[in-house]
Amino acid sequence: MSEQWQKIQLELALPGVREGEARTARGRGTESLMAEGATESPATERMMEEIGEAGNLSKALQRERANKGAPGVDGMTVDGLTEYLGRHEAELRGQLLGGTYRPQPVRRVEIPKPQGGMRKLGIPTVKDRLVQQAML
Repeated sequence: MSEQWQKIQLELALPGVREGEARTARGRGTESLMAEGATESPATERMMEEIGEAGNLSKALQRERANKGAPGVDGMTVDGLTEYLGRHEAELRGQLLGGTYRPQPVRRVEIPKPQGGMRKLGIPTVKDRLVQQAML
C-alpha cells in the first residue's frame, strides 16, 4: 500500500485521534478522563449500608476483640478502638457509604522463623481490621 493509502486507512480506523494512546482531557492538562456523574449500583450501595450498620460494626468489634491483634501504625489498641467507635462511628459509616474511607499503611514487623531467618508481616490498624471484619 502507498503511504497515503495507509494514512487514510489509519484515519478511518481512528477518527479524531491525532495523539498517542495516553490522550489528555481537553482544557484539563494531563489529567485522565473521568466518568462524570457515575453512581454506584443499587446492589453496591445496599452492601455498603449493610457493612456500616451499627449491629454489623458491633459484631465486627467483638470479633476484633477476640482476635487480640497488635496495634498498627497509628498505635491504637483494640481497647482504644471501642472508645474511638463511641465517638466516631457515624463518621466511619459516612466514609464507608460515601466511598471516601481509605485504609492506613500497614506496620511492617519481622518475626523469626523456626528454621532460622525472618518472616515479614504487615499489621493493619485495628480500625482497618474492623472494617475488614465488617465486610466479612
